[in-house]
Amino acid sequence: MILIGTQEGKRTDYMRRAAAAENIPLELLPWDALRNPSSPEELSKNTLLGNQAMERLQGEAVKIDPPPSRTYELQWMKRQLKAYGDALKGLDRAECTFLNTPEAISRLLDKRYAKHLLMEKDIPVTEMFPEEIGNLEQLLDLMERRRCYSVFLKPRYFSGAAGVAAFRLHPKQGKFCLYSSCRLKDNELINTKKLMRTENPREVRPLLDRLLTLDCVVERWHPKADFHGKSYDLRVVFQFGHVAFTVARQSAGPITNLHLNNQALPVNCLGLAPSILDEIEQICAQACSAFPGLSMAGVDILLERGTLRPRIIEMNGQGDLIYQDIYGENQIYREQARRLPAR
Repeated sequence: MILIGTQEGKRTDYMRRAAAAENIPLELLPWDALRNPSSPEELSKNTLLGNQAMERLQGEAVKIDPPPSRTYELQWMKRQLKAYGDALKGLDRAECTFLNTPEAISRLLDKRYAKHLLMEKDIPVTEMFPEEIGNLEQLLDLMERRRCYSVFLKPRYFSGAAGVAAFRLHPKQGKFCLYSSCRLKDNELINTKKLMRTENPREVRPLLDRLLTLDCVVERWHPKADFHGKSYDLRVVFQFGHVAFTVARQSAGPITNLHLNNQALPVNCLGLAPSILDEIEQICAQACSAFPGLSMAGVDILLERGTLRPRIIEMNGQGDLIYQDIYGENQIYREQARRLPAR
């Protein structure tokens, strides 16, 4: 089995452990061996090692992990993601067996495309507005026209809560409330690991105006189910046709990503009915089958407050790093190591 990834890090470390536990030889092919990220110019070219790399992958079982992020600046991160997309296009011509094909990963990186596809197939999702919004005034106009005064903004191609913002408008008073982990520094958007809440228009206006230049999708802010006074959603790792792991992500605020110091809960703590868990698995199966070449996905699920009706927030073709699993039985990666080479 070949892992395209980084020399160090939890993904590589625990994939190696999983392969060793399953007696599967694992070779790491580092991203730095596939491209030269020594400068912005070289990174934008993202030159793959042509036939040499393709020959090494031929006939192998291959998993693609994301390349390392070398910046906290969102504008520079956007360039890195463009380079990553180019790399995936190059890898797509490799004649091998991928856990997730480069094309499937690329399609899930595009939040707008992925959500449109799920909606076309009548799979329940959080509502995404079709309009493309370029600045705060356009956003405020859209919210007024739709009578929707609470929204999420997400850069179209980012992941891991980078650039995600939850925004509320008080229609009569014209007051703002913004939650986000990004900040403006020297007129540049910086991603952080701390959630900020502000009602100051002098902070909200320039931040959202800058954020909306990054090609954001805008979605309705659906009220989430709560547990012991805090809202939560679910990260479901669905692979090889079944739910491999589920963790609840609980937060006092609207953004639940665990790296923002939110609380992870075992899903069985929630006391969800078996019928709800079955419905979640069915939705995940339908969603994954909508993307050819996808064997595994991290699926973020919102349960509506009151009804507990599940909706897909988004999907991630590389969303399988779950600390509660790797520090336990490491069963997600072990199944990948066991089943991918067998295919």
